[in-house]
Amino acid sequence: MLQDEPVSSGPPHPVARKRITVAALVVAILLIVGGSVEAVRGAHGYYVLSPGTAPSITASSSCKPSSGGNLSLPHGKPCVRLVVPAERAHDVEGSLFMVDVLEGPATPSQYVLHKLGLLNFFDEGAVLIPASEILGTTPSSQLNCQSDQAMQGATSSAAVVALQRLGYSVRENYLGAQIDQVEPGSAASRAGLRCNDLVTAVNGAPIHTDTDFVNQIHGLKPGDVMHLTVSRVGAGGTSTSVDLTAHLEGTPAEDGQAAQPSRPFLGVAVESHITFTLPFDVTIDVGEIGGPSAGLALTLGLLDVLSNGQLTGGHRVAATGTINLDGSVGDVGGVAQKAVAVRKAGAQVFLVPPQELGAAKSQAGSMKVYAVSTLQQALDDLQSLGGKVPSPTTGQNG
Repeated sequence: MLQDEPVSSGPPHPVARKRITVAALVVAILLIVGGSVEAVRGAHGYYVLSPGTAPSITASSSCKPSSGGNLSLPHGKPCVRLVVPAERAHDVEGSLFMVDVLEGPATPSQYVLHKLGLLNFFDEGAVLIPASEILGTTPSSQLNCQSDQAMQGATSSAAVVALQRLGYSVRENYLGAQIDQVEPGSAASRAGLRCNDLVTAVNGAPIHTDTDFVNQIHGLKPGDVMHLTVSRVGAGGTSTSVDLTAHLEGTPAEDGQAAQPSRPFLGVAVESHITFTLPFDVTIDVGEIGGPSAGLALTLGLLDVLSNGQLTGGHRVAATGTINLDGSVGDVGGVAQKAVAVRKAGAQVFLVPPQELGAAKSQAGSMKVYAVSTLQQALDDLQSLGGKVPSPTTGQNG
């Protein structure tokens, strides 16, 4: 099974202690002399991106939840676990890493260090960016919901793409229109719709896809009533059916577009909720990590575990990028910060979407970086490094 070398224990390095002490002293002095109000004001409206963790992708049962909700190996290294039937799992050579980025509202001290040009000195790779670049039009209260949805999509797509690449048959099931975003103050918000609700019927008509849902709205007019049947997951993880009523209104002006009073508007963003019937059970446990960027790494991990276990050629390989059902790899954010994280985790190779090649190389050091736009390209690169790529008929033969 995939394992990493144990991390060393003991007190912090003297240089690390010195950096922390100096940082605290600099910030404290600035705040004491009257900069605290300005720092709070300056930090408002900014998010900080910094290197996160680089969990090992493993099928080992020793990858277990830690006290913080994420998973770790016995020696403390972070991990994500692939659970497949024991008779189909293979021991693997080398290591595969996924990687995340830490993001959140900037603190006054981070803002001060940023203004002094010292943020990277104390937190390598960290950057401050306007909150609007992180949130877009998404209310901050719905950001975690969207992040969780994106990771669920990534794990689902990874399983489908990996199994299909190995020659297994997978069936799609369309279950409804999933609410990704609710616009504050809209008809949807007043009706009580929430991010992650699953709409299964509108005015008695069954909804299987986002297209079904949009067509139902377009068949109505402002002032009409929508009766929605919604499946909602509660705190305990169980789904309940909820009936909601929305009163449609005219489409408001937004993004430079004029208002359209005669066009019905609910105020949501939706996508089809698709599940897949797999030939055998596959579970991917990522703990509390969210977002879609683990798709490529998880796909490679499943391919490795379900085939010969020699996909990396014994190398320590990290990957980031979304994975689409057609095997294409999509771009992600924070790749410079991710490069720092995987480099510190000991990765020798980093696979990234082409759009992020420059950002990854800027922080790669001696780590090799490859740009990949498809799963096949990633497999070709691993093969060139000595990895053994499984045949597309592995599943049919197994």
